[in-house]
Amino acid sequence: MAEGMQAQKFKTPLLVAAGMRAVLGIAAIPLAPFLYREHFAALVLLRPTKEVLLAAGFQIRRGDANLALVMLAAMPLAVFGVWLFFFLGRAFSKELQEGEGLPRFADRMLPTEKIKDLCAVLDDKGPKVIVLGRLATFPSSLLAAAAGASGMSAKKFLPADLLGALVGIAEVLVAGYLLGEAYKKAGPWLTGVGVIALLAMLIVLGRALGNKRR
Repeated sequence: MAEGMQAQKFKTPLLVAAGMRAVLGIAAIPLAPFLYREHFAALVLLRPTKEVLLAAGFQIRRGDANLALVMLAAMPLAVFGVWLFFFLGRAFSKELQEGEGLPRFADRMLPTEKIKDLCAVLDDKGPKVIVLGRLATFPSSLLAAAAGASGMSAKKFLPADLLGALVGIAEVLVAGYLLGEAYKKAGPWLTGVGVIALLAMLIVLGRALGNKRR
């Protein structure tokens, strides 16, 4: 209760920060070709998605990127950027639960129906989905918002999400590294098959997590 009241005092700053996070991700798209060649860690910093981290593992294998620098670059948005949505969900918990009252700008970042569905997934499968969701193609930001809106405590959410985020980042970097090894030994065809298989596995896991038990 106290956490929720505290978060409500910072609704506007939280929304502004979330908007800036989205802008950085969009800005990275046209910059990606240049950053990929010259400043790969900066690309990770702006857009630490699974696809970019997979490419980072490939670059690390080639010696064109530094593992420690990539990990550090991924942390701000991949971890703290998701935690931002936890506190947004906490701040707007009443509006999300009632399905009305969100500012238009907030409504775009916090789609009520999707967050309600994820609240149901959390109720059905428990906090383990927070960790496992980080290992799949799962909407981590919206899941974090759902955790905040559902009243999950920060003491329970933050450590679980941090564990899942670190394991998830390592998972994709290792996969990229191994695919880089396959590229060196067997060429692009085997590497392409490996990428498709990995993404398919992550999608299947994400869908399995998103399905409520009947």
